[in-house]
Amino acid sequence: MAWLSRHVSWRDLNRLVDDELEAEARVPAIEHVTGCPRCARRVSFLGSLRDAGRDMRHPAPPRELLQDILRSRSEGARVILPAIPAPPRRRRRALPAAAAAAIVAGLAFLVPLFLASEAGAGASELTFDPPLPVPGEKVRLTYRPTTELAGETELRVRLHLRQPDSEPPRGALGAHDEVTLLPDGDGRYTGSFQLPPDVAYTVMAVESPSGDRVDDRDGRLWDLQVHSEDGTPSLGAVRQEFFVLEHRSWPEAGEALHDMTVFYPERAEGWSRQLLHDRPVQLPDEEAASRVKHRELFRDLQDEPDRFESSVEETAAMARYADALHDPAAFSEWLTRLETLDAAHRLVVTGRLLEFGDDPTSADAYLERLWTAEGPGASGICWDGFQAAERARNGAGARRWALRGLQGEKDALRIRDMALALVAHPATRERGVSAIRDLLSDLSRAADEERPLHLTSKEVAEESEKLQAILLVDLARQLLAVGEVDGAIAKLEAADGLGEWLPDLYRARLEARLLQGDARRARADFHRLDADPVYSRESIDSLRHRLPPTSAAELRSGREQAAGEMIDRVRVDQNMRRGVPPVSLLTSTGQTRTLESLVVGRYTVLMFWDRRLRNLAEDTGEVIRARNLLAGSDSQLLWITPEPDSESLQVFTREEGLGVPVYHDPGAMLATSLGEWGSSGYYVIDRAGVIRARTNSLMEAVRHLEVLQLGSRDTA
Repeated sequence: MAWLSRHVSWRDLNRLVDDELEAEARVPAIEHVTGCPRCARRVSFLGSLRDAGRDMRHPAPPRELLQDILRSRSEGARVILPAIPAPPRRRRRALPAAAAAAIVAGLAFLVPLFLASEAGAGASELTFDPPLPVPGEKVRLTYRPTTELAGETELRVRLHLRQPDSEPPRGALGAHDEVTLLPDGDGRYTGSFQLPPDVAYTVMAVESPSGDRVDDRDGRLWDLQVHSEDGTPSLGAVRQEFFVLEHRSWPEAGEALHDMTVFYPERAEGWSRQLLHDRPVQLPDEEAASRVKHRELFRDLQDEPDRFESSVEETAAMARYADALHDPAAFSEWLTRLETLDAAHRLVVTGRLLEFGDDPTSADAYLERLWTAEGPGASGICWDGFQAAERARNGAGARRWALRGLQGEKDALRIRDMALALVAHPATRERGVSAIRDLLSDLSRAADEERPLHLTSKEVAEESEKLQAILLVDLARQLLAVGEVDGAIAKLEAADGLGEWLPDLYRARLEARLLQGDARRARADFHRLDADPVYSRESIDSLRHRLPPTSAAELRSGREQAAGEMIDRVRVDQNMRRGVPPVSLLTSTGQTRTLESLVVGRYTVLMFWDRRLRNLAEDTGEVIRARNLLAGSDSQLLWITPEPDSESLQVFTREEGLGVPVYHDPGAMLATSLGEWGSSGYYVIDRAGVIRARTNSLMEAVRHLEVLQLGSRDTA
């Protein structure tokens, strides 16, 4: 840290820019900056950020605000300000006074924050003592329950523990440990646990002993960071917080990066991730201007090479920073340094594979050498090798990597893909089928310790059945591709027995029946596909020509019977029946509209969709397809986003041709009310304004909507 002692600290430079530096420190700081080009550049950088924050557009007040106030007063209302004190603004953590001052003073405008307020007097509360624990410290938990969990003889807290260098989570957060909470006689529950010395960040939820009721804090979960003795959150804690929030809530993920730059301004990691985090919602000229400012900071950071000699993460951050700045020479230099520290680092492997480009032989040889050096436990390298072989259509290579990877892989989706590749070849088919069988067994058991924090035991069982059905269909399609028709049909029948409505199943079984020459039973699956509102009409037409001709009456009768089956199966999933929350949304012009006024009288799909969290190349096409499917009916698709209106958002919507009404959810109030905190999903609402279903698939949501409409016609 000699570098910090020779120059004015970031915090003091920040306070100097904002004219808040104490008099005794101000004069020497100015003298130093005057003669130090590096610190002068930093002052310029911080000043430009402050100016950018001051110039940011803010939404205009709703046009109806004055009319609403006058109408209220004409009706006798004489209180405009809240009659009940508003709940305190939510804070994710307590900060040391100096750090809090630094946040307020200079860098708070780096990312827009939209924090949801607490749900009110009925909200639950989980508190920690001490609130800023150090590694290995004992933490006491106090929980004030919701009405749903009150009165239990005991409760439990399920914990997801993350170390400073844990990889970003690839899916839902499961529990690693649990703590029993007992009543304290005052309506609360208490318990305690020992923070492991190697844990930096903990995420948790509270539930009943049987797991049938879960309090996940409206989808947000509770979190706890480890701190140093002076109350500063550790770098690893803030890093893991960002990883957890990155694909759940971009506003809070941005706040975590903001904290990283405040507490660790001399570290490249926060700045590099912040640059990448902001990019998806910037216009090209905004992104270019941002890169110019960050290049100055990058030059300052790389002038101190001694700080990187043994720091893997900081070296990786510099490589990541160079890549984000579109500086290939600097990226290559820092990647080489990182490789000397950790040859199997994810950034190194990804970078080297990109260098090989269309040379799969060299890529495979590189990964082979790396796997030999790292040992059989390197499942990540096996997955890289498997994917590279699949892209090169190298079946033998894919099977070689799959056989290695299955030994230590824990991710269910990776296991599925590697196992299916083994099924495709006679020599490895038995091993692949065995891996699928083991995976099905694991899913059917739905081990409680692996259950995601936000799901009840019943919800996990329901999801497990759907995953089992999909997995059986995948296996059947692979068996069908290698000519094992009877085995494929057996798997498809087993999947059908799980009661899910799966068009992929019906298509695969239709193909298998045709191979067997059984056109009669193939036609039954054709009717199912024909009745499905989201199945491609082009595919329906092509399949119709492969079946023997039949009368219009038979086609109509078969379709009606299949539609009845679809209604019965899909309705089972429509287990939600709740009114829409009393939440207001903003239009692009700043007008306020209640959610109820937007949905009552029309079948609606609410699309919780965030540009920072979506795979835009795939998902924009799905949105356009859903819009077209709903066109001409009394149904609608509404896009709900926590992102404020901006020129960037308007350009994106226009250039992608979405044609979907956009409503802004300031503070993510609607998302929080629905427990949809930061995740992406689709809610199906009937004409009475009642939420009937929630799904992760837009096409499934459209199907749910059609089932509601068909059901209403049947009962009319």
